Amino acid sequence: MKLNGDLQLLRPFFAKYWPIYCLGILVLIATDLLSAIIPYWIGKAIDAITFRNQEISGILLYLTVITLAMAILRMAYREFIMGTTRRLEYFIRERLFFHALRLPMAYYDKVGPGKLMALSINDTTAIRMAVGLGIMLLVDAVVMGLAAFFFMFRHLDLALTLPAVAPLPVILIATAILGQSVHNRFRVVQEQFSYLTEFSQEFFGGIKVIKAFAAEKPAIARFRKISRKNVDANLSLARIQALYFPMTHVTPMFSYAIALYLGGKQVIAGALTIGDLTAFIGYLSLIIWPVMGLGYLVNTVQRGTASLTRIAEFLGEPLYETTGDEISDLDKAVNFDGSIIIKGLTFKYPEGTVPSLSDINLTISGGSTIGIVGKTGSGKTTLLRLLLRLYPLSKGKITIDGVDIETVPFEILRRAISFVPQDSFLFSTTIGKNIAFSDDLPREKIEAAARQAAVSEDIDNRAEGFGTVLGEKGHKLSGGQKQRVAIARALINNPSVIIADEPTAHLDSRLSREFMEIIASFKARGKTVLIASHDPIVFDSPLADQVIEMRDGAVTSDRYAA
Repeated sequence: MKLNGDLQLLRPFFAKYWPIYCLGILVLIATDLLSAIIPYWIGKAIDAITFRNQEISGILLYLTVITLAMAILRMAYREFIMGTTRRLEYFIRERLFFHALRLPMAYYDKVGPGKLMALSINDTTAIRMAVGLGIMLLVDAVVMGLAAFFFMFRHLDLALTLPAVAPLPVILIATAILGQSVHNRFRVVQEQFSYLTEFSQEFFGGIKVIKAFAAEKPAIARFRKISRKNVDANLSLARIQALYFPMTHVTPMFSYAIALYLGGKQVIAGALTIGDLTAFIGYLSLIIWPVMGLGYLVNTVQRGTASLTRIAEFLGEPLYETTGDEISDLDKAVNFDGSIIIKGLTFKYPEGTVPSLSDINLTISGGSTIGIVGKTGSGKTTLLRLLLRLYPLSKGKITIDGVDIETVPFEILRRAISFVPQDSFLFSTTIGKNIAFSDDLPREKIEAAARQAAVSEDIDNRAEGFGTVLGEKGHKLSGGQKQRVAIARALINNPSVIIADEPTAHLDSRLSREFMEIIASFKARGKTVLIASHDPIVFDSPLADQVIEMRDGAVTSDRYAA
């Protein structure tokens, strides 16, 4: 029942692509049926040579035509089936990416990127293999087996057929017994791969810190521990697989031995021709080959079902954010005047034990500059996150221009409120795309945002300008340049409210003063600016119209400039 529910995830895809996929299966069946004809005519050819009672050229021409037809059909069914599964891979990854973007921040507080990478790479590939190669092996096993039995029963001795195929059910029984173990152990393998991927990503991302503190040995020790668990999980799966292959490859040898022994006796007795025995061995191979691949088939299908379950569980995570596709007028985001009222706001993180904010009540006038100060853990960052609706409110209400932000579509809200984070994360793409997040915005708009952030001169001094490709996390830029690019990104949609979390934390005094000059330009254009900071330059600046002091999640002081 659980698998049936998981398979519903694939229904939208197959609703579109089932004709070409089913056509591929039909072509595969036709290919298998043609394969079942070949042993019969090979036997006839051998008898024609042995007894010299028939012209062999006609038989060879017939076999040549069948072989060419099979070659064309094989190319066709692989294109139809495997091509469809590649589209399925794209479909699943697109759903994963879309879902990941709309999950609440609370999910990422618990789960790192390693799991998402494993889902989008290993698990998606496992599903593709099950729906593609797995189905092909299954069709081969059923069609070839039935066709071979039909020809053996129709043209050859049934008394020879039954003893020869008698050992093969051993493989079917073993497959049924071990299949669930493969499913469970592969699930563990994928989970361990997630942990290993996440650690490796974190390790290489923090390589400078590791080297700076000579922490290579502890890092290696941690890696070995996680890697050992990954190896142990894979070895556990390999042990089950090791039971498959001896059975799937040794058991058929008994079938050949029985066929050669009994068939040889009949040839000697004159009851069977050499051509008939050759045809019989050929049909036996048509049965044995899919049965030998049955272990691989079950392994592939069980891997696919385990991965499908993991992906279904991820896609079952409840979404918090909407797509914004239903919004027809995103430009109305700029119409806010930026006045914010917070009433009775109390908030606790999903994994927290105590509230991070307690009974916050604030009134912020549109176009004002607000400094939010307090020690680490006082709740400054949490307050800014809630303004962006990164988390649903536990208790209380936040309004912007008198509108409850819980009723404002996310895309509208986040065009009205832009964010400059403490760590100015830049992507390893061009400067222009880091500012715009889109290929659709005109160059003039990107350049205007860069000028407002006082970074256009630094960009123009580079040979490729806005087309300069940054390294990972923007390492080609200085700390101040990164910060100003982040500010330009925040300004690109002409927001009404700009919030900044510790924006001067990584800047020297000169760059901090330059940042405050940029803030002065925001104020001159009527923007509402909220800055959470420890830096005295922020709350001692004459630009601050209001200074809010916080401690232990509560507002201890809310004073206005004289």
